[in-house]
Amino acid sequence: MTRFASSALVMALKMAIAVIVVLCAGCASSQSSGRVDRYVVPSVFAQAALEDFDVVSFVDVDLHGRVQVDVVSFVDVDLHTAVQTREAVESEFKAAYGRAGHPRWFFHAFDGKNLDFVVARFEPNGGTRERYVAERRLRVRRSREAERALGVSDVVREYEVGTRGVKAGMSRRQVTSVAGRPQAWLPRHTKGTFDLLYPTFCVRFKDDKVAHVWRRDQCSF
Repeated sequence: MTRFASSALVMALKMAIAVIVVLCAGCASSQSSGRVDRYVVPSVFAQAALEDFDVVSFVDVDLHGRVQVDVVSFVDVDLHTAVQTREAVESEFKAAYGRAGHPRWFFHAFDGKNLDFVVARFEPNGGTRERYVAERRLRVRRSREAERALGVSDVVREYEVGTRGVKAGMSRRQVTSVAGRPQAWLPRHTKGTFDLLYPTFCVRFKDDKVAHVWRRDQCSF
């Protein structure tokens, strides 16, 4: 390798590191301000393993000093296309449920601008848990009309408004600091899932984060 090529490689590596530092600094400032850029919605199917639903982007530098960014992105679609896709998936799901390859529609994540959905296929693996593998990822421009048409208004409200100060995504410590000590703690059948019961509402946790806030009478005992 010539001295010029070696210097160019070093310069490229430094530039890549600088990019990563800037990106990480932006993440840190966002976290310190308490602002959440994107909410990931946990599956309501406690027994289902979800695969390839989200891939984190990364920055890499090859042997020639070229910076490469690998991102699995969502396909942007309009509301009409999203509604048609959802209806088609749900129709096929009803007809083929229980058979290998049947599709399912998932509300995966959202932020201030977009609603993200995943179409996944059921792929049995011989294990005790169901397994859905992502097939398509759809991103829809967020609006009240889109939230209503795609049936996610209540989920979005759980994260952004909450019930009596309790919001989806909170930790147990955050919940008790807002709502006080619960009347009871009930473990559920799935590992890592439990309920905190309050006089008029209950909080369902999954993986130590609030998954849902329900009326007390909606909780199963």
